[in-house]
Amino acid sequence: RLLMLVAAAEASVPSLSLLGGGGKMPMSGVGMCCRHSARGDAARQCILDFLLQGGRHLDTAQIYGNHKEVGEGVRLAVQQGVPREEIFLTTKIWSDDFGWEKTMAWVPRMLEELGLEYVDLVLLHVASADGKECGSPKQCRQETWLALQRFQGKGQIRSLGVSNFGPRQMQELFDLGGTPVAVNQLEYHPWVPTIHRETVKWCHRKGVVVTAYGSMGSNTYASQITTQEALKQMGFWHGKTAGQILLRWAVQQNVTVIPGTSNPKHQAENLQIFDFELGSEEMNLLNNIPESEHMLYFGHTPDQFQ
Repeated sequence: RLLMLVAAAEASVPSLSLLGGGGKMPMSGVGMCCRHSARGDAARQCILDFLLQGGRHLDTAQIYGNHKEVGEGVRLAVQQGVPREEIFLTTKIWSDDFGWEKTMAWVPRMLEELGLEYVDLVLLHVASADGKECGSPKQCRQETWLALQRFQGKGQIRSLGVSNFGPRQMQELFDLGGTPVAVNQLEYHPWVPTIHRETVKWCHRKGVVVTAYGSMGSNTYASQITTQEALKQMGFWHGKTAGQILLRWAVQQNVTVIPGTSNPKHQAENLQIFDFELGSEEMNLLNNIPESEHMLYFGHTPDQFQ
């Protein structure tokens, strides 16, 4: 019975194909950033709970400090019958490890921390790379990209992507002529500035899959965002929570979501966003937030850095 439920949940989450032959990314995952329950034993349990109830997309990063626990959670789930090939695991390399030599050393270390033979996606976590040994920020990003391609050739990384990048910074990687940028992960919700919306449009034109973080306003602002009357009213009409409305707004624009929670009930809710649709009036309302109300919770602006 449990396996049937898991199979049904997994099948109900659509996936997006990635450039470069890297398979498919499930459109709803769990983020492992920036909360107490994303560390230690709680992080391991979070991963196990999510995978056992049908979730398949995991998002972590070197700087989150939980590779060991995330990997343990994956291995426990595999031991309990979840096929590794169904799990899509993303991690990110921080700018401290940018550059050819540092990246060549980072990948084996990262895999050892996770205790896994491969990861599905590695993202350059940020575009800023000032004062690094590898040279200019552009040179550092390109060296890192070329080094990661070596491990992709060995099957240890399936796809490559970026986070918090703008069109110019992504085009510099496309111009290398090797592995295409498969994914760009950036802050994305109805209150983002225009440049974020324009970056998403550029990605879609190029075939780059977009992943949203901060969909519900981050831990700090979630309670303020999800109690807004318009969202609550939409939720009432659809029999959904305000958080599910925000996630649906993103996926209805072909944007993947990775809300962070270790609560199994909320994890389940975050997977149940594909059985309803927002109407055109609802989408228009959320797509036309006045510019005076635009805001960023995490402060990363595409193409901000050289």
